[in-house]
Amino acid sequence: MKKWIALALVLSLLLCGCGKAPAEPTTEATTEATTEPTTEPTTEPTTEPPVYVNPLNGETSNTPFTNRIFATTISNTRDAIPHVNAQKADILMEMFVNGSVLRCLALFSDISQVEAIGSTRSTRPIFNDIASHYNAVLVHAGGTGFALNNANGYGIAHYNVDSLMRKTDDPLKAGTAYRDKEYKHGEHNLFVIGSGIRDYAESDGQQVTGLPETDYGFIFTEDGTPANGEPTQNIKIRIKYNNTKKDTIMKYDAETGRYTYWQYEKMMVDQITEEPETFRNVVVMFADMTTIGYGYHEANFLQGGTGYYACGGKIIPITWSCSGDTEPFRFFTEAGEPLAFGVGNTYIAISSPAGEVTWTAPEPAETEPAA
Repeated sequence: MKKWIALALVLSLLLCGCGKAPAEPTTEATTEATTEPTTEPTTEPTTEPPVYVNPLNGETSNTPFTNRIFATTISNTRDAIPHVNAQKADILMEMFVNGSVLRCLALFSDISQVEAIGSTRSTRPIFNDIASHYNAVLVHAGGTGFALNNANGYGIAHYNVDSLMRKTDDPLKAGTAYRDKEYKHGEHNLFVIGSGIRDYAESDGQQVTGLPETDYGFIFTEDGTPANGEPTQNIKIRIKYNNTKKDTIMKYDAETGRYTYWQYEKMMVDQITEEPETFRNVVVMFADMTTIGYGYHEANFLQGGTGYYACGGKIIPITWSCSGDTEPFRFFTEAGEPLAFGVGNTYIAISSPAGEVTWTAPEPAETEPAA
């Protein structure tokens, strides 16, 4: 019996020793998909370039406006028309300057772009005064000792191109103006050369650039049509001082959105280009006026006054003010809100309060007869 037990034990050990050895644990290389983290392309926020505004006409630009304003005298009597490039002025002002003599003062934001301006005549105290309000370089054809001393008294920069252009030994002076005797004989054939007078002023030490953000008193909007304005077709402006009067007519063209300048019973057409003189904005300023030496007219601009503004075929009454001898004119609605002009050029008539403004309503549009 003991033998059988021993034999069973031996067999049991043999069976355990012959069993399959446990397998070595296999470690499979697990390769996880290594995906590089995706980075969304970063886009820098786009910055729109700054927009700058021409302070005399409201036109926009990508560069700052830094020019010096130039103002030129333009004769406006019946025998002195047609004008040359008056409509290229950013602002054209019309007024009596002495007695029955009617002249314009043209303000340019970049006179170098206008090759001929005129005809150019002598300066007057009221022109000297206006130039001081806009820090303008005044360009004229001389004047009496009283008028020139008056200009010096205002401390303005001013040039007599009639004298300069005679200095033919100096090309800069000679290039400031020319006489066109085929245009007219006598005193109405002198014309300023825009680029020439700017170059000469710069050579003479005048600051002609570097005046950014100067306040010239104007505010602009793309559509300057006055809210609640009265519709107009033709605007008749009677400029008056004492017993002297003259009528200017501004005729509105709805297709162009501009007013065409009429006077002396005719439309004003440029002598060189034969294009009509047109304006986006029309302003009338009533100012108290007095007479000083040599019968020259002077306006009390510091007192301010009333007037009218028209744009887009509508007209409203306005007020205007001026806070100092070197401050610009500012314009307001009757409610006292700053007046926004339409982008473009402006005609301004300056009259004593005895002047008048009347207008005609637009003709009703024709309608097709009912079928």
